[in-house]
Amino acid sequence: MSFTDQKPRTATEEHVNARWGGEPKGKRFRCYMCGHKFVVGDVWRWVMSKRYSNFVVCEKCDGPDVLERWYTTIDELKTRFWWL
Repeated sequence: MSFTDQKPRTATEEHVNARWGGEPKGKRFRCYMCGHKFVVGDVWRWVMSKRYSNFVVCEKCDGPDVLERWYTTIDELKTRFWWL
């Protein structure tokens, strides 16, 4: 079973210390919505996005509208920081 099945899972030592986004020791293993850095035992989920990059969310930020909130957040950032 792969994390790309988009099902919630519990963070293990392996997840926490993995190379996320090419960074060592879980440096980027965070919720993309609130920034929470995952620790062993946290519930997280990988979400596949068709409009923007795929992302990881914590249990608190997850929900049926997570993609809509993600798109709104990215659209607002693109508008606010258009020069990036």
